[in-house]
Parts: sequence; C-alpha cells; structure tokens
Amino acid sequence: MADSALDAIRKAGSVQLDWQVPRAEVYLAYYEGGAGVIALLDTAERQTFRKFLDESVENWCLLVVNAVAERLSVAGWRFGASSDAAQAIWQANHMNADHKMAQRDALVTGGGYVLVQPDDTNPSGVSITAESPLECTVIYQPGNRRKRLAGYKRFHDPISQQQTEIVMTPEAIATWLPNAREPDVIANPAGEVGLFEIVPQPRTTAPGGASELDPCIPIQDRVHTTLFNRCVAADFGAWRQIWATGVKLARQIITSEDGTESTIAVKPWDTAANRLLVNEDPNGKFGAFPGDPLTGYLASVQQDIESLASITQTPAYYFPTAKLVNLSADAIKAAEAGLVCKIGDRAEFIGETWTDVMRLALGLVGDPGATMQDAEVIWKDFETRSQAQLADALTKLATIGIPQEALWALFGATPQQIADWKAMRAAEPPPPAPVIVAPQPAPQPAPDSEGIAA
Repeated sequence: MADSALDAIRKAGSVQLDWQVPRAEVYLAYYEGGAGVIALLDTAERQTFRKFLDESVENWCLLVVNAVAERLSVAGWRFGASSDAAQAIWQANHMNADHKMAQRDALVTGGGYVLVQPDDTNPSGVSITAESPLECTVIYQPGNRRKRLAGYKRFHDPISQQQTEIVMTPEAIATWLPNAREPDVIANPAGEVGLFEIVPQPRTTAPGGASELDPCIPIQDRVHTTLFNRCVAADFGAWRQIWATGVKLARQIITSEDGTESTIAVKPWDTAANRLLVNEDPNGKFGAFPGDPLTGYLASVQQDIESLASITQTPAYYFPTAKLVNLSADAIKAAEAGLVCKIGDRAEFIGETWTDVMRLALGLVGDPGATMQDAEVIWKDFETRSQAQLADALTKLATIGIPQEALWALFGATPQQIADWKAMRAAEPPPPAPVIVAPQPAPQPAPDSEGIAA
C-alpha cells in the first residue's frame, strides 16, 4: 500500500480518535466518580461551601456498570478439536483476567479494544492485549460495521511526551515515530486487521456504541446536586440561627472616604456553640429558628435511586434504599430477571467479537480451528443460584436423560474442569462386583414321635 494511502488512513483515524476521546473521558469520569457536582456557585455565600463538593459525590454509575461486568466472565471455548488450543492461547496471554478490562471499558465508554498480533516471545506464538479506548479506534468499511478496513493507535511516551501513531491494514503496518517524516512500513503477517472493537450495544443510527451510563448520567447529576444542597442545609442547621427581643443595639458612626457619615448597628454578641448569651433587659427573650429535618432531601435521593434501578434494570437489593429483608430464592430470581436478560444481550455482541479474536489467534499459529464458523464463547452462568438450588435442578434434569457431561457444564464447570473430572472418574477403581447370596431353603418343622410333622 502506498504511503499516501496510509497517510490518509492515519489522518482519518486521528480525526475519529479526536471525536472518540472526549466522549470516552466523560463516561470514564462518571464511572470513576470524578465527574464533579453541578451546583450553582454564583454567590459569595455558596462559594463558602465549595468544600462540600467532594463530600457530595455518591457514585451509583460504578455500581450499575459493575453489576453487569462482574457477571460477564468467559469460562471457555467451543472450537471443536481446537478448544484446548484456544484455551491455551487465552491463558498464555493472561486473558482469564484481562478480558474483563476490555469488557469493562466497552460497557463504560461504548467500545473496548483488543489487539491480536504474532509474538515469538509468547509461548503460544500470539499476543492478545486489551487496549485503551483513549488510544485506539477502528475504521470500518462504509455500510458494513463488521468489515474492518484499518486500525489506528496513537499514544504518548510518558517520559518524552512525544507521540507515536500506528496504522494497521490487512496489507501493512505503518508506524510514525516521533519527529519522523516518513513511516516505518512492514508487511502485515496476519493478513488481517488485528485491532478489534468490542461493542456491547451497537447502533445503526450513530457512530460508536451506547454506554451503560447513558441513562444514568442525568439521574446521577440530580443525586449529586441534592446531596450538595443537603450538606449545605445540614451545615446551616447544625448551628441554628438565634433571635432575640428586648435588646438595645449599640450604634457606630462610620465615615467614608468622601466624608459622608453613616450609622450602623453593632452586633451585640459574638455567638458560638460554647458561648452564653446574656441580656440584662428583664423583658428580653431568646429563641432559635427551627432547623430543617432534611427529610425532603433524603426522599428525593431515594426516589432518584429507585428510578435509576428501574431504568437500568439493576435489582433493587443492590441499593441501600431498598427495604428488602429475608428474600426467598424465587424473589431474588424475579428481582434480577431484567439484569440477567440485559447481560445476555450484551454477551451476544461481545461474544461475537471474542470468537473473531480467537479465530485470528488460531490462524496465526496455523490451527485449523481458525476456519470454524460455528465456534462460540462459553460464558459462566449469568444467574446467582445457591448450590442447593442448582443441585436440585441438575438432579431433576438427570432423570430425563441429560448426559453427565452436559450436567457438569450446566453446573458451571469449564471445559478443562470437565476434562479433569472425566480423567478422575476414569482413574477410579471399578466398584466391587455385587455378592450374590443363594437363597436358603425354608426350615422344615421337626416330626413328632409318630413321624408326623407338626
């Protein structure tokens, strides 16, 4: 591919990443609790309460994302005879843990990234790494969201702060090093774009996937603002405003710079929590204005959290405002039905990308599983069930002829665990043969003295 074409792709990728990064940073700020509080700090009095801004952050966005992310866990692969090879590559690249990083980025920002490339230093011969959505983007063929034309990565050296850009096409990999006029171009050994985008909620009407935080952000802003106002009200209420009658106020004459005189009242007391107010007038009275019980603020936050739970299909028992005690197993199952369906929907789209990743990885090591089109990811169970519930269900399934290995899979065992269990069962000594005892004849009654049986 000509350098001019590669440079055009680089510029297109740079423009797309420039659009993608600010959007991702907003979502990441909300997920990490750093989005701040929307408060009207336009008066001198409110400026005094800037300290409450940090105290007013109550990050529910984190919980909504993690409720999905913690249940999206890859257990293994169905690649036919290549399943063990796929699992070996997966484990050699520490993807048992790292795949959750890419998935979490995808849930938060709408898109996560994974890079697959040959690697002689890796025991599997392939490198699979989770990449940052702040550094990577994928350019697709117009009208086809699955056809990757190119991958683009831009990152800064943390020491020199200089920028490096990389363009990946099926034919070539071009790298623009800092201060270099021309790129270093090598042939792409994979013959395919090795940068993949994980999109849990793809859209046909807009670029980029939807974020789990899209419905959360307005509600989160309302919660933060309400909490800020509650902190301010609580601060005022902690030291009640005092009123007094029958107090003769001293006056003080103030002369301005132009010679004009004015009279102002002098504050009679310097109030504090550890000071006593004294009034020598026998008709004088003291009192305090009633404080705010703050129930309105608390009710407002609770209503917002209930709305958040409903809109995001997050079970109510995840939130401390829910009045739920001693829930039965059926009640918990009903409460999380929406969340389980949502996770299953996300898993379908994420799983398609993971199988594409593994097909390319197998192809790079020459494994025939790379051409398997009906391969799929094995996910861990999305539902939370007790061991007793699960054992009871599997026992009932066994009575209708479900094979033992299928029951192990339903139990949540990985393919490797199933293989180990089969080997352990095969190594067990056969049960002893049953001892068959011949039936003994019934005892006959003894004859009497005349030889007649009694």
